[in-house]
Order: sequence, then C-alpha cells, then structure tokens
Amino acid sequence: MSKPPKKLKGRPATDERGNATWKWVGEGGTVETDLIKALGEGLSLEPPPQKVSVDPYSQSPSQHKEKPKGRSLDDMRRLDEEMKREHAKLVADLRKRTPSSPTHRVRLRINNRELLVHKQPASLTIGRGEENDVVLSGERISRLHARIEISRNKVVLIDESTNGTYVQSADGEPSFVHRGSLQLKGQGMIGLGRRPTQDSPVTIRFSCEEV
Repeated sequence: MSKPPKKLKGRPATDERGNATWKWVGEGGTVETDLIKALGEGLSLEPPPQKVSVDPYSQSPSQHKEKPKGRSLDDMRRLDEEMKREHAKLVADLRKRTPSSPTHRVRLRINNRELLVHKQPASLTIGRGEENDVVLSGERISRLHARIEISRNKVVLIDESTNGTYVQSADGEPSFVHRGSLQLKGQGMIGLGRRPTQDSPVTIRFSCEEV
C-alpha cells in the first residue's frame, strides 16, 4: 500500500543539483525539513514563480498607450470660429497693405455741352448718325465715327471711320488713329476726320480724371 501524500506547506526551493527542499507537517504536529527529489516521492511540484518578460513587439497598440480622445462637437465649432477670425484678420491686413487702384473717368466738352463718362465698363459712341450718344455733322465725319470706352481703369478711343481720328494732347503731341484704338491720357482735343482746332464746332475736348 502506498503512503498517504504528505501535507505540503509553501513552495519548494531548488538547490544547485536541482533538488527541492520541502516543509511539511509530520507526526506529532512537528515541522520537518528534508531534501527530496521531486520525481522520487511522486510529488507534483510547482516550480518557483518566475518573472514573465513581456515582448513589447507582441503587444497590441492599446496595451502601450491609451487611444487619443476624439474632439467633441463644441471643440470643432470653437476651432472653426477661430479659423474664421484668423482668416478675416489676414484679409483685412492684406487690404490695408495693398492700395486700391484709382477709378478713371473722362469729361467731354463739345461747344456748350459737357458729358461725364464714369461707369465701368462704359461706351460712348460719336458720329453723324442720330443713334449715337454724341451727334456731330461734318463732311469728313462717318455715320459711326468713333467710340470712347472705359475698361480696366483705362480710357480708350476706338476709331471706326473712313477718314480716321486725330488726338491732340495738352503737351502738344499729336496722334492719329484709323480703324484702331488709342489710350487717352491727361487733357487734349479730338478731331473727327481732321486736325482739331480751338475754334472748330466739331472739336471734342477731353479730360481724363482719377477719383
């Protein structure tokens, strides 16, 4: 008959040879200590606890650090408002640094009449025909002789006549345009089909202004 299993107490401690030292309760309640072999006594020994090394590469990301918390709807709204304010500030600063381009207009005088063209884009027609904005009669004036346009802050004369248009600037420099265009600058006179003179009833005086 096999001996009844002894009541073991605690955990075994191994020596240099691999033997285990156990403490158990013997007869009379005394604590006996003996050096035994684990397999010789038929005991199922529990090895001493060992520190378990953790492989950091085998762990999931959630074991290393907490997941970042998502932004709430209020946080997103506050961020959007801040971005709008920054954008508005940048636009305002840019407008202060960039000077606005001056607006051009042209003032025309024919005999005792005066016309002011200031809308952009604007177009004013000159010729012998009754449908024109400025009607002038003369043997060298075409039915639709010329147009004066204001576009992209420039005052431009466009000739569409048979005999061309003469432009005399205030500094005395004459120009001639025929089926083409010429930018008007400063002050001067316009002659339809002939050179302009001070006393001619068909001379158009112009004055380009910046506002």
